[in-house]
Amino acid sequence: MKKQFSALLIIACAFLATPSVQAENLSDYLEEALTGNDTLQGARARFRISNEKNLQVGVLPDPKLSVQYYLEPVETRTGPQNAAIGLSQSVPWFNKLSLLREIGDHDVIIAGTKLAAVELDIARQVKTAYIEYAFLGRSQQTMTDNLELLRYLEGVARSRYAGGKATFFDVLKIQIEMTRTQEKSDSLADRATPLRVHINNLLGTERERVRQIPEHLPEVTLSKNEASIHSLALQNAPLLQSARQSIAKARSAKELAETAFYPDFNFSIKTILTGSAEFGDPEDSGKDPIIAGLNVNLPIFYGRRQAGVAAQVATIKMEQSNQQQQLRLLTTHIEQELFAYREAERKLLMYRDDLLPKVKQQLEVAVNGFQNGETTILELIDAEKNLLRFSLSKDRALADRALAVARLESRVGVVLTTWNNKQ
Repeated sequence: MKKQFSALLIIACAFLATPSVQAENLSDYLEEALTGNDTLQGARARFRISNEKNLQVGVLPDPKLSVQYYLEPVETRTGPQNAAIGLSQSVPWFNKLSLLREIGDHDVIIAGTKLAAVELDIARQVKTAYIEYAFLGRSQQTMTDNLELLRYLEGVARSRYAGGKATFFDVLKIQIEMTRTQEKSDSLADRATPLRVHINNLLGTERERVRQIPEHLPEVTLSKNEASIHSLALQNAPLLQSARQSIAKARSAKELAETAFYPDFNFSIKTILTGSAEFGDPEDSGKDPIIAGLNVNLPIFYGRRQAGVAAQVATIKMEQSNQQQQLRLLTTHIEQELFAYREAERKLLMYRDDLLPKVKQQLEVAVNGFQNGETTILELIDAEKNLLRFSLSKDRALADRALAVARLESRVGVVLTTWNNKQ
């Protein structure tokens, strides 16, 4: 009997090491999201819009062609003037166009950092959904194995009851525990549908698409130390990159505002269509005169221009403050996620390496004791509950560790580990 129970206990409790058919990989989920996620597609469209807008700035305005027809010809010594044709071109102050291009380039880079932030957040959401889906599968397997264990214990109780060595209370107690466990198992099975729908929506696929529940949680550990993670975040975090570019853009905008103190130019050339003189033969009869012109605006309203420069100076200070705020928030979030990672790591080691081996031994002792009349049914059920609780807690710690890494990667802006599905 002891050998039979030990074999069953191995099946019920050591399923973490049991190989199974590979479900959809996390990489499959991420690949689908790259092409199907609506939020990501919208962010890419906004980035393309920013690129196209940038092509429209920092270039000369279109030249203007003017045509005038005199309803009554203007009589001159050289002949009647019938019409005029002119061409003009506005030219901003010398470095104004280059500054406009600089500002446009900063806008494109900022749009790129925003796109990167969306991509990282979508990757985090996909990983989170996958991890929770995998945790659901692990929990279902744990419940199934626990039900098998309870059925075995019910058989032991019935045998002892038939032999007059146990009471019907013992049988009922195990049956009650089986019913409660079955209800939890049914609840887990029902939870699969909303999780699957959420994943399909996240990946941009049809709502009804059936997805196999992953059988393994990702086994992830950080490959970099905490100092390296902070250093990588300073270099790669999209929000920090966006803040730096916003400061650079504000400085370029300040230089552009300072050019408002200098004039812009408008060059023109014009010809008047002139007919031949009706009387006499004057010199230059019928000759079309050509007129060259230059218009210059006079930047005499200094108050308005000084206010524009002052506004950009204030914008620089605002963006610098925003950068400091983003840096502090990033540091805080990284520390929080590192704590969550360490906490999950401690719990995983505690349950996997310490508590679970002990509770398996405790349950085996309790079953043997119950068979020999040395252990009560309450002690047996308590050991069974501990096995169930610690098994679920171990998987929860494994999932929480992976979730902490996923959140860290979205903050830092780089992949910090190798994701796989083995345990």
